Parts: sequence; C-alpha cells; structure tokens
Amino acid sequence: MDALPSPSDPSPRGETLSIDLPSLPAPVRVQDDFYSDRVRCDHPPASVDGEALGEALIDAAAARDRSRVVVLAPAALGPGLEAAGLSEEARIPGFYAGHTDCVVHGWFGEAERAALACPDAVADVQRLLADAPPARAHAPTATTRAGVDDAPAIAELIAGTFEHYPTPSGVPDYIASAIEEGVPFRLVRDGEAVVACASADLVGAARTAELTDCATRPSHRGRGYMQAILSDLMDDLRDLGYPTAFTLARARVPGMNLAFQRLGFDLHGTMVQSCRIGGGLEDMNIWSRRLDASVAAAPTSLAG
Repeated sequence: MDALPSPSDPSPRGETLSIDLPSLPAPVRVQDDFYSDRVRCDHPPASVDGEALGEALIDAAAARDRSRVVVLAPAALGPGLEAAGLSEEARIPGFYAGHTDCVVHGWFGEAERAALACPDAVADVQRLLADAPPARAHAPTATTRAGVDDAPAIAELIAGTFEHYPTPSGVPDYIASAIEEGVPFRLVRDGEAVVACASADLVGAARTAELTDCATRPSHRGRGYMQAILSDLMDDLRDLGYPTAFTLARARVPGMNLAFQRLGFDLHGTMVQSCRIGGGLEDMNIWSRRLDASVAAAPTSLAG
C-alpha cells in the first residue's frame, strides 16, 4: 500500500480471492490482505485437501508479491498444510464449537519476515508472564453494553488510540453496523465520556469470538477498566452459548498480555510479524480460554 490507512479511513484493507480446489464443489474464499502484506485463509472446510490448499495459498501470495501466508484451520488439515511447506505457529484447543482444535499455520516468502519484529521486547514480556505478577487491587468498575448510539464515541476512542488499524474501526458507521449485527461492544464511561472499550468479534460458525478493539484513554489507564470490560464480554459470550473465546495480543506489549493471563487465558504461540497495528508489522500472541466447562473437550470432526 502507498499510504497506510488510519482507523477512520474507510478504504479497504484487502480483497477477497476465490481459490478452486478439486476436492470441493465451491471455491475457498481467502483474503489478499495487502494492508498487512499477507494472504490469509480463515476456517476452510475440514474436508479440503490441506496440501492442495497450502500450495494454492503460497502460489497466490507469490503472484501478488505477499511475504506471508496465515491459515487458521481445523486440526485435520495440519499435516497437509505442512506437506505444502507451511509450519504450525499455534494450536487453539476446542476452537470449533468447544470440541475441535484450530491450527494456525504460516509461510514466509522472505527470511526477514520469518524473524520476530521485536525479539528483545517479546522476550521481556515472556519473562514477565513467567513471573505472573499479581494484579493491583482496583475498585469495582461498571461496564455498559454499547448501543448503536455509542458508535461515534467508540470510533473516536479507537481512532485516537491507534495510528493505523487493520479495520476501519474509527468509522462510526462501521461500528454501528457491527453492533446492529449483534457484535457485543462494552465500554466504561467517565461522566458522559467513553474512556475504555472492547468488543467480541463473533465467529458464529465456530461458536467462538475474538476479544478485540481494546482501547483506553491514556488518562484512565491503570484503573482496571479493561479487565472489567473483558470479564463482562465473556459473560455476554456465555449468554450466547459460546464455549470459548480467544484473542491476538501484541507480543511486545506487557499490559494486554498480562490482562488476558489474569483472566485465565492460556498462551498457545506467537505469530511472527503477522499483522500491522500502528506503524509496523507486529508479532502476535495467541491466547484462548474456555468459558463453559460443561462442554466436553473431546475432539470431533468439523463438518465440511
């Protein structure tokens, strides 16, 4: 891209590609994510030939001069993806409906892309997580489930927090549309001002959600607002019958990683230079946790 879009820029960050595979009656939809210089494939059918899919994704990346491929797929596709030249970066337990694991596989077209962007900072965060420092005590914080009328304030907060963002979450209409579609957003107010927010981006077919759009005004950080928001978002997901939640946290940033660790999330791996947040490509830690212990964790087949 010639110029990176701000969160309030509605211009597209990628385009959808169709990949025909002989094992499927319909094409697999993938994303040419030119914003993050990668081709991404999320949740292809378990019936697909993993090796053929991996080869097709690498070909698509090479044809578009993308330096990265990312695949999130049912675990059964892992051996085929590896045969095609991709490597496993993480495995998310029970991702699909609380039963079937999701494997995260990657491919790099350049040696520079395959190295951690911030190795020293990532190592510092890993050491901090290993020490597991206790959280400071905070006064209880009330959060509010956002409505469509809150979209402008949420968009303004996200736009003021991130210089660049992989979605146009600084556009009020984009946030309003997500809320209308049922995406839970929660926020904390100080008087009339929205000072913290986050959302649970639903992956309906898998009955899981990504906790994302986490933003707090600098003047209100360190008060435990994000912990309260994320806790209440997990309750929203339980009300929807979702057995798991996950998140992608910048691996070099201690605060969000500690927040998810303290909320009972488990760290499953790091995606090297995966996506662009702010000015550069970020290493992303993958966290998840179960929300409903009554859902059995025994693996089952994911329907194609």
